[in-house]
This record gives sequence, structure tokens and C-alpha cells, in this order.
Amino acid sequence: MAGVHAQNGRLLLTFQFTHAGRRFRCREFLHLDDCRDNRRLAARLSAELERDLAAGRFDYAARFPLSRNLVRLGLQPHVPPALPSLAAYAFQWLAAQRAHLRPSTFYDYTLIVRKHLAPPPLGARLLDQVTHLELENWLLGLKQAGLGPRRINMALARVRSIFRLAEEQRLIPRSPARHIRALREPRAAVDPFNRRECVDLIGAASSPCEQALLATLLGTGLRPSEALALRWSDLDLKRSLLCVRGSRSRYGVGMTKTAASEREVDLGPLLVYQLRRYAALPRRAPWLFVGARGKPLDWTNFRTRRWPALLAAAGVRPRPPYQCRHTYATTLLATGANPQYVAHQLGHSSLAMVIRHYARWTHKPESAGALTQAGL
Repeated sequence: MAGVHAQNGRLLLTFQFTHAGRRFRCREFLHLDDCRDNRRLAARLSAELERDLAAGRFDYAARFPLSRNLVRLGLQPHVPPALPSLAAYAFQWLAAQRAHLRPSTFYDYTLIVRKHLAPPPLGARLLDQVTHLELENWLLGLKQAGLGPRRINMALARVRSIFRLAEEQRLIPRSPARHIRALREPRAAVDPFNRRECVDLIGAASSPCEQALLATLLGTGLRPSEALALRWSDLDLKRSLLCVRGSRSRYGVGMTKTAASEREVDLGPLLVYQLRRYAALPRRAPWLFVGARGKPLDWTNFRTRRWPALLAAAGVRPRPPYQCRHTYATTLLATGANPQYVAHQLGHSSLAMVIRHYARWTHKPESAGALTQAGL
């Protein structure tokens, strides 16, 4: 059996290795200081070594290429293959992830790799030559280039995944990104619309479709991508429910952001009334919200052109349309809704996001009929 031991503050593995019919007791230092995190890493390495030994696929020279035991065992030194550059390996990682990502997410990851990771000097470095300090300087460069903490942390998360895969494939002994801290991100500004502003916004809409869209965003808290993916078959006015089953991006309709985002959302009485009126009109497409030509609504066009015009016509202080989602959440919480219920309505898998963003609105006790009290 392989075991983890400490000697002079350094960790080493001890194990038995059979070669040419003889059994040898071997000791190999891991070049890791003796601490809690490194002991956990060493335990994983020990378990991997045991599995390789049991399966008969342990390659001593490949695992410990600089070991002095190679001469004692009569083994030839291992000549490692030339490692790719960080940029080349990052694109390999990206291609391998494509099957697991939504098209919009894959597009975003591709931008991160091309714009922030692949360019020299960092991208030109060989995979095993990238150091912790270089990654810290890379983060500083992104910050000085004007990127916000959220975008920088997204790039850092991709770097961690890339080096984690390289470590698992034994291309590098240890990820240089292991102990790099993420930047502190400011909380998203929650600036909800009040009841009067909601009424004025809906009243300023130029078409029944636009009215129904605004009423739905304000009365359900759906993400815009979820609202644009709704079909008429997703609307159940008899049960006052809306089924969220997908999201729309520039690539069409795909899966929701997370598994928890697939949900049934309760509709308040005022929203049911608004949608009944909208449903009574002639339909030209299977989609709930469509543009002038009957095609799915273009959110980019709505956000950049129609939304500012709606705010101006309604006399409402400028805010991004995502505040509709915040309006729905804060209104429910202020009327005493259970935060767990609000998390489900919003498509969150836990209470963490609700508490993080809306804690100051959860000061009232739970009460029944929150949707009716909120006037949604």
C-alpha cells in the first residue's frame, strides 16, 4: 500500500513496486511542504498511485522522471513530450468543453480565451512554465485594461479549469492557479420600480405584445432570455401557471441557465387578466412574444431602442430592464413571502442568491397570498 509521510517538513510517498520479479520498497518526495492542503493533495496522489499499481499501468519513469530509484531499478529515464503553449492547450480545453455548454456560454468562453488568455506574453508560455506570479500580473493587467471584477473572475475561473485539467492529465505537477484569489465583486445594484412606475411602464407600451411582455417581466421575475423562449403552450391560464423550459439567445432556443431554472411560475391575478386579454388576440406564431413581422422578439433591439423610449414616455428614472426581475423579488419579499418560495419562483437552486441580494426586503413575517397582496 502507498502511504503519505512527512520528513523534515516535506511530504513523501512510500510504496512497494514490483519489477523483474523483485519487490522494491520505494520512497519518493513530492516537493510539497507539510501542511493541511498539501496533505489532501498527497492523499489523492497516493490513491491514484495505488490504483495504477493495482491495474498494472504504473509507469515509474513517467510518474517520477527525476527519481534516483530509476538507476536502482534499471529503468530508462522518461523523456516527456513537448508541452503545448498555454494558448494552444486553452483552445484544446475549449473544444473539449463544447458538448457540455450552451452555445451562448461557449461563445462567451471563446471570447475569454481569445481576448484575455491566448495573447502573448502569457499565452505564448509553455504550459509548465506559467507561474503563480505571472498569473497575478495577468490579473492586474486585466484590471488596468478596464475589465470589471465580475469579468476578471470569469476569466480566472476558466484559467483554473484549464490548469486543473492539465494537472489531472499529469502534464504539470501542480496548478499555478491553485491559490490565486478571486477579486471582490460589488453587489448588483437592486433599484426596483415602485407600483406607480410599473403601471406607467406598462401603460407606455406601444403594442399589446409589448404590454404583455412588460407585465410578464414585472409580474414573474423571469430572466429576459426565459421570457423570449416562451411558447403559447407554456401558458396555463386555468391554473395560473407559466412553465419555463428554455432560454433564447442569439443562437436560438436552448436549455435554461441551470437545472433549477426549469420551473413552474405562479401568476398573480392582475397578470392573468393581462395575459387573457393578450391571448384573445389573433396569433401569428407559436412564440408568446414576437416582433412586428411575427418573428421572436429581438431582445438587443428592445433593450437598446425601445426600453429607453418606454422609460422616457412613462417619465420613469432610467434603469436597466433587469430591474424588472429585482422588482418582482423585492415586492414579494416586502409583502411577507417565504424566501424559499421566492427562490423557486426566480429559478434559484438555493436561498443564497435571494439572501445575498434582497436581505433588506425580508424583514416582514411570512404571510399567505403574497402574489395577491403584491398586486402582481
